[in-house]
Amino acid sequence: MSWKYLITREGVKVKVDAEDYEKIKKHSWRVKNLGKPQKQSVITSLRTPKGVRTMTLGQFLLRPPKGLHVYPRRWNGGLDYRKENLIVCTMKERQRMLPKRRSAKSTSRYKGVTFIKKKNCWRARIEVDGKTLFLGDFPVEEEAAMAYNKAARKYFGSMAYQNQVSPYKKERRKKAA
Repeated sequence: MSWKYLITREGVKVKVDAEDYEKIKKHSWRVKNLGKPQKQSVITSLRTPKGVRTMTLGQFLLRPPKGLHVYPRRWNGGLDYRKENLIVCTMKERQRMLPKRRSAKSTSRYKGVTFIKKKNCWRARIEVDGKTLFLGDFPVEEEAAMAYNKAARKYFGSMAYQNQVSPYKKERRKKAA
């Protein structure tokens, strides 16, 4: 599918489908930073019978029903609004597609994996419909991550986030103390 660049008021280039370009360019678009420079959203203000409404480019293109939102499948800095990169879903469904948030207290770099110090092993678990499901304890972090990946595909389908598991060596069986 062919695409074009839409240039925002700030001069930022945004990828859009060529078929949508004419209706998009009739409006003035701006980039809104969402806390981090690599996370941006493209928005406009539209006059409606109820007043002025701010709308993202994704909402403008796909017009999701009430209660649903438009998100990029791959974040790509928030500047790829081709339809193949957009998905309409609930906030809950979107959370399933997101990678793990890293915090200072994290024991693992993988989503759904934690280190259990008392047992000296890695535990995999997943949350489904508000319930935490235990997937097992594993001697190697990567094995626990693969167990999470399998469960995520089973419960959430092909759009579920998948840990990018790197090859591991057998001698790296326990967490370094």
